[in-house]
Amino acid sequence: MGSEDRKYLGERLRLLRIQKGLTLRDLASSVGKTAGYLSKIERGKVNPSLSTLKQIADVLGSPLVYLLESEFTAAATLIRKGEHRRLIISPYLEYEILSAPNHQIALFRVRLKRGGSSGKRPYSHRGIETGIVLKGRVRIVVGREKFILKAGDSITYSCEIPHRFENIGSQEAVGIWAVSPPTF
Repeated sequence: MGSEDRKYLGERLRLLRIQKGLTLRDLASSVGKTAGYLSKIERGKVNPSLSTLKQIADVLGSPLVYLLESEFTAAATLIRKGEHRRLIISPYLEYEILSAPNHQIALFRVRLKRGGSSGKRPYSHRGIETGIVLKGRVRIVVGREKFILKAGDSITYSCEIPHRFENIGSQEAVGIWAVSPPTF
């Protein structure tokens, strides 16, 4: 995640934490991290894993995608090429948010470098996900089931079942994913 993106995300997390009346220690206890580590996230000094960021968002009662946007659009919104918000989770995992902020659906492009994953631990959230792999090979674990997807393969699953994904190919993997409601 670039320093400006980390800073923006950290500021949003801090604001939401304060609005919830939580101290860094309260939040740290809830997500199994140290207050010092969370402070670094809030100051934009570290890139948290997707699973850690999801845990924080859950405790704060805010879907992950909401951490990036402060306003939601009711009218039609055009987003031009190059203007999409990017969320870089790690040097291996990047999301490009393709849809305008709304409460119904999030559409995004996922770029997963060779060896990258969503994190060591599966995570879950409310809703349904569907996606298609455009390039590369990805293993998706949903509950106890494992799926290998290659370019052109698609999958749909309940987000409420713990899931994780990883690039098992020799090149970058790219896919288009949708989550409804936008709770990832």
